[in-house]
Parts: sequence; C-alpha cells; structure tokens
Amino acid sequence: MSRRDIELDFPALVGKDYDISDEDFNYNCLAYALGDYHNWWEPPKGEGRYWPPGFTEDVKVQTVEAIIRSFGFTTILNEGEPPITDAIAIYAIGDEWQHFAKYSNGAWSSKLGEGHDVSGVNLLDLAISDYGKVVKILSRPSE
Repeated sequence: MSRRDIELDFPALVGKDYDISDEDFNYNCLAYALGDYHNWWEPPKGEGRYWPPGFTEDVKVQTVEAIIRSFGFTTILNEGEPPITDAIAIYAIGDEWQHFAKYSNGAWSSKLGEGHDVSGVNLLDLAISDYGKVVKILSRPSE
C-alpha cells in the first residue's frame, strides 16, 4: 500500500507530514497499541487470532477497555487533552470497537488494517466511517 492509497482511505492525512512503516501482516491495531507485534488480537480466538484469557470474546468497548486497563492504562483523558504518558485511543461505532491508536514518545501512531503503521498523526485524521470516532482515551497514570 502506497502513501497515495493510505490517503485515499484517510483523506485527512493528505498534505500532512507523517511516517509510514513497512507493511507487516502479523498484527493488528489493537496488538500494535498494546505493544504486541506478533499476534492478531481479535475475537474469537482461534487460528491466526489471539484473545487474552479471562475476557469475554466480543468486540464491545467495555470488554476491550478492561483489557487495556489490565495493561496499566487506567487514567481517562478527555478528547483534545494531550497525554503526558503513553495512551491508547479507542475508536468505535456504537458500543463496538473498530480501531485503536497509541500515544508514545510524544506522538500518536496506529496500525492501519493489515498493512502499514503510521506515526505522527492526529486522532481525528483516523476517524473515518469504517473506524467510527474516538470514544475513550486511556493513559498510564503520570508519576
């Protein structure tokens, strides 16, 4: 997928300065946000999919929020509030999660589907009809 293809899917990125990684089909946006570059996190678990034990196998925001909280992201941020520490944004349509972005090293980034990671993006740049809107931002507590 080229920069042009990405910008066709994410028109808010046109004309913006952002970085693109090589394509990697081994992980998705949730895995990327949680720092797992070897698994595709999506229920139901089975061949080619990972889902952590002890969590309901559904795509409800409430379920994935519990998973993210178990990784230490326990502080809720308001949209537009700049994170001080690592953070994860949950995109949803209704009460079902669709996409995730992470904040680390002073910038937002995300895994786009099966292809590239993009970094140096704005959360609103990724709010497309397939992903919905940001419904929750969780960060690690500041020390």
